[in-house]
Amino acid sequence: MYPDGMIKKPLAVVTMVYNEPEHLLVWRRHYGAQVGEQSCYVIDHGSDDGSTDALGQINRLRIPRSPQDDERRTRSIGKFCESLLEWYDSVIYVDVDELLLPDPDIFPSLTHFAQANTRPVVTATGLDIIHLPESEASLDYTRLVSVQRQHVRFSSAMCKPVLIRTAITWAPGFHCCAEIAPEMGVPLFLFHLRYADLPSGLRRLERTRTQPWCSNDVGQHQRINDQDWENMLRGMAALPVVEATFDQNDQRLHNWRHAVENSATSRTHDRYRLDLHLNGTELWRLPERFIGRI
Repeated sequence: MYPDGMIKKPLAVVTMVYNEPEHLLVWRRHYGAQVGEQSCYVIDHGSDDGSTDALGQINRLRIPRSPQDDERRTRSIGKFCESLLEWYDSVIYVDVDELLLPDPDIFPSLTHFAQANTRPVVTATGLDIIHLPESEASLDYTRLVSVQRQHVRFSSAMCKPVLIRTAITWAPGFHCCAEIAPEMGVPLFLFHLRYADLPSGLRRLERTRTQPWCSNDVGQHQRINDQDWENMLRGMAALPVVEATFDQNDQRLHNWRHAVENSATSRTHDRYRLDLHLNGTELWRLPERFIGRI
């Protein structure tokens, strides 16, 4: 209960989309189950493929289509998330290809995690889900991802400050915020789908490569050619596979988290407050307790 007698809802989740039929399907299924569709917000940046036309009880905010501008996008979303804190104790922002999940052995849902959290900002541990094209079929987005993909790679770029209880200033791409350095010990994991499927990844790359951008200098990682992107994915798929536990006894996970925190110590005044290029040199097999949860 707040001084004015208003009771807030525990948690809202926000994303922004443009023509994302496959990822939005997964996003809706996951976050609808985690927090309830009524607490999910989709900012529709001019979709024209019908993918945002029937979202059930999810809240859709339509804005005019414009060239991709991550500075403008981050600034606008930051203000929107701040406004939601009038009505929710906590707010999450994630891109549409990012699935957050707390350790299932500790918290049954994101809502339970948010209600137990007291930090003003929570940074997730970032993991790329990797398609092994030589042994795994194309991803069926109507089914849970984790029953089709069980290999992940650590990525510092995905270690994002995703859950807020106070207004913050995100850097473009939402990789960092100005107010706080990353604290990596929290049992919250971000599963990134960009590399979860080779065929659909190439289709999505064609869209991002050809859509208007605010400048020729931005978004280069989303405008590379098909062969370079496929080679990158296949290179990750060829990494050695090791077992993982994702708990306090997982030394590999601890070492990578520690590397992220260390990288921030010399970047106190930088816009990007951690090294975004700390990438796992192994594939970790998804622990059993996570399978069937994303």
